Amino acid sequence: MPPSAQRGETPLFGRHWDKAALIAVLTAAAFVRLWRLDLMEFKGDEANACRLALQSLGRGVGGDSGAGFPLTGLMASIGVPNPPLFIYLLALPLAISADPLAAAVFVALANVAAVAICYIVGRRYFSPFVALAASALYALAPWAVIFSRKLWAQDLMPVFICGFLLAAHSFLVDRKPRSLAIAIFLAAAAIQLHFSALILVPVIACLLVAGRATVRGRWIAAGILAAALLYAPYVLHVVRTHGADFANLGARRGEWSASLPAGRRLLLALRYPLAVSGADATDALLGGQPGLAFPFALLTGILAFAGLAWLCVRDRAGPLFSARLILAIWIILPSLGIAVVGVVPYTHYFIVLYPILFLGLAAALEKLSGDWRLVSLAACVAGYAWLDASLFHSVASRGGAPADYGVAYAYKAAAIESAAAENPGRPFVLADGIHPEGAIAPEYRFLADLRDCGRKPASGQPEFGYVLIDTLGTALTPEGEAAAKKFQRRQFGPLAVYVIPLGR
Repeated sequence: MPPSAQRGETPLFGRHWDKAALIAVLTAAAFVRLWRLDLMEFKGDEANACRLALQSLGRGVGGDSGAGFPLTGLMASIGVPNPPLFIYLLALPLAISADPLAAAVFVALANVAAVAICYIVGRRYFSPFVALAASALYALAPWAVIFSRKLWAQDLMPVFICGFLLAAHSFLVDRKPRSLAIAIFLAAAAIQLHFSALILVPVIACLLVAGRATVRGRWIAAGILAAALLYAPYVLHVVRTHGADFANLGARRGEWSASLPAGRRLLLALRYPLAVSGADATDALLGGQPGLAFPFALLTGILAFAGLAWLCVRDRAGPLFSARLILAIWIILPSLGIAVVGVVPYTHYFIVLYPILFLGLAAALEKLSGDWRLVSLAACVAGYAWLDASLFHSVASRGGAPADYGVAYAYKAAAIESAAAENPGRPFVLADGIHPEGAIAPEYRFLADLRDCGRKPASGQPEFGYVLIDTLGTALTPEGEAAAKKFQRRQFGPLAVYVIPLGR
């Protein structure tokens, strides 16, 4: 196979039309990720990430104004602190504007960049059609869009995964030894963003075996050294302060396994890789999902697996066989890892499969559809667009969602801004009707602290208290309804705010 064919350099429609098609794909990707971004989910994790990022800039808010430089990120669900790379990356947009929306735009644009790199990966590994189809599917796949509109560390992982795929191709196909060092460093960075990227360790082992003729010890050493420098502050800190947390991971494994029956855990580990190829399992986040979501995700997910497997069988004697085989192995590693380790799976554990799922799906469409491949692609894209519209309409019309999503950021920020404007230079009291007296959800406390940051400290006694009730997920008792009628009520989307004069 000539190099031009290996790299997929022959245009699909013609050089200029290919560029126009890619621009259209990236425009669509940007639109669905940036449209009404103020409706993003914003709860404790997002607020604490922004708080730590501002702290790393020396601009701590509230009680963190004098805190030191953060050497860890948020606490992971497995009970150990995450590495801090996400916090430092989030500091880049927050250095320009402390508004969490600036950080959200940064994450969204990083994912648009991942869609663009996916196109390059598709041309390198497969063909012009797969490149365009995979990037179009990735641009509109509902879970891919949802994960682009959140302030979670793992939401930045796809751009590192795409870079890793380019480095792996350069190492295996172009036989450039230094690319292995880049791949090792990018894998280390991805693991900093989320521990699910640990599956890249066996992927690198596969690279070493498949490209053993290209391996040079100095480049392995360079990659490991760069990764060690990236991790050194974090490792030194956790050894001193969180050593017991890591030492107890083995003991906690039994607790994880006991929290969910093995059969149910295995079923989810098999379902979620299919789910994140479409819009299945969004009910846990949004409180419901379209009836088409499950069968469509089942179809696209199975085709993604089948597409990669078929290419490996067809081209087992070709120069791209090793690179494509590694993708086929990669796609089963998250489920295998969950089965071995015993953790309870969540959909975001499978972000590490982006954009591989869409490359496999595009390859399957190219194989199965033949001359009708553009029609089949259009049908898949239309299905994704319909699911996007359905999910977005649900969030926009309600101002959030009754499940994990909760009240959207715009309404929480507006409620705090209103309370602050009503109390210029004076403190005020916040309560949310859920936490014990004297406590408040972290996102409200962060927004209040951020509103006061850089201003003259409030003085005097608070005159008003504000009770914030999420009407999407909280219903007042009859006694609470009767008591609430005595006070002024303000409505910010689905967020009800009761104003209580404290003097009374």
